[in-house]
Parts: sequence; C-alpha cells; structure tokens
Amino acid sequence: MVMLSITAALLAAANAAPVTVEIVASGHVETPADRYRITGGLLACAATQAEADAELARKSAAVARTMAGLGVVKSVAEEKPTLAGMMGAMAGTRGSGACMLTTVGLDAAKGEKKPAPEIGASAPVSYDAPDRATALRAIAALKAADAKPSDKILPVLLDDTNARRAAKQQALAKARIEANAYARPLGLNGASLVKISERQDLGSFDFVAQMLRTIGLSEATASDKVATDVTLTVEFRLGE
Repeated sequence: MVMLSITAALLAAANAAPVTVEIVASGHVETPADRYRITGGLLACAATQAEADAELARKSAAVARTMAGLGVVKSVAEEKPTLAGMMGAMAGTRGSGACMLTTVGLDAAKGEKKPAPEIGASAPVSYDAPDRATALRAIAALKAADAKPSDKILPVLLDDTNARRAAKQQALAKARIEANAYARPLGLNGASLVKISERQDLGSFDFVAQMLRTIGLSEATASDKVATDVTLTVEFRLGE
C-alpha cells in the first residue's frame, strides 16, 4: 500500500513537471536567379614585376570593356560570405607561378636553350550576367581573352533575405508538427514555442546541401533557380 502511494506520488510529480522537446528542422526553397555568375582568372607574364603588373592591368581593362559591351557587370562584393562567392573565388584562381611553367623549356637533353623564367601577376575575375545566354557569350569572350573561365555558371541571388525567411517559416512549421506529434501520445495538449536558434556550423545540413548543389553533385542538369536551405533548432514546451 505504501509502495503504491509512493508510485502515485512520483507519477503526479512527473506529470506536474513541464515537458520540453528540442527539434531540428530544415526548410528548403528554390528561387529564380537574379544573376548568372561567371568566374575566371587573368595571368600576365613579363621580365619584371612592374611589367607584369602593367600587362595585367591592360588585360583587366580590356576584359572589362568586353564585358560591358555584352551587358555583363562586375560581381558586387558580398556583405557576408556565401557559398557561391567562395566557389567562384576558388574557380578563378591562377597562380603566377604558371609563367615559369610556360616559359622554361623542359627538353634540355636536346641542347635547346631555355628561355629565362618570367615574373607573373594574376587576378581573379568575376562577372554577373542578366541571363544564361548572355553568360555563355561572356564565357566565350573570356576564353578568347585567355581569362581561363570556368564552364560552370552559378545562378545567384543578389539578396536572399526573402528566400531565407521563407525557408525559416517552412522549417518552423515542420518543427511544430513534430512537437505536436510528441505531445499527443503523452496525453498532452499541444505545444508552445520556447526558443528558436539559427546557430549553424560548417558541417550543418544546409551548408552541406548548398555546397553539393553549387558544385553540381546533386543536379544532373543546369538550373535557373537558386536553392536556399535553412536549419533551425526549435524548443517547445508540451501541454500548453
């Protein structure tokens, strides 16, 4: 009889304590691109650093004039780092050491005189086209200018605020559904929101998902939409 009373008291205390649940939920939206980003890298080789820098400036100016004629604008520096920007920067990297590889002969066994190593100057280029067709023309123009462009066109959003907000609302709705699914079997009535966290790291689902889409591992064909993934950690109190 005493044991039953203790058990009942423990159950009553457990039922009186608030029950909380922490849920991780993700939202995914796809938005038509604002721009189509193309990247490349310019390289200038010369006998001195000053001459290389001057040649690089000349090439950069020529490329800028060509892009302007196509209606393509220079990519705007982003207020916060984005995956598209990171991928574009990596794609446009050309080391100035390539000058030595192209100017120093490798067939010394034949007694051929090797030309003197040249100094190099390099710079990445990044431009935004208004549509995919224009981006393709810009890539051809960059190739003609020896700018070594990437063939990968990156659809981008100049402002992803609305897309991220839509993805957050989707994630929050999913989290609330899951919280209610916890409450019902426990005989609790509904769930009230306690806390929302947007904290993420480089290994988070949304970062990995966007990385895979950007480098093309998750898509077999080119897309004119930009995928936005957001993951939230949401805490609910059950039964309120």
